[in-house]
Amino acid sequence: MNMIEKQAELGKSLYEINQSVVSEMAELSRKNIEQYFEVNRSFGEKLPEIREIGSFMSLQREYGETLWNNAREAMDSQNAILQHAFTETRDAFQTAFAMEKAKEAPKKAAKKTAKADA
Repeated sequence: MNMIEKQAELGKSLYEINQSVVSEMAELSRKNIEQYFEVNRSFGEKLPEIREIGSFMSLQREYGETLWNNAREAMDSQNAILQHAFTETRDAFQTAFAMEKAKEAPKKAAKKTAKADA
């Protein structure tokens, strides 16, 4: 595979990785927004039932914990997507440049042996 073909393949791989990451992040954002609205709706429905300050504080604490846990799960999901993208990108670059290094290595070895024979 010549240099132009390797670069074209690398560009194609990077485009596919980026496209995949953008679509996964958009899907994750959509799910997070839906989950956020669902949490707000469910806690909003509980507000009219509150008759004392203690139960209001308890509801607020539960609401905060729920939001925090959802945000943490969203960040973990985003991190997993990005780690996967970095791994795929690293592999694409290694594939694109590994063949070039493998071809150069025997040439360098041959030159060294020729000098040693002289």
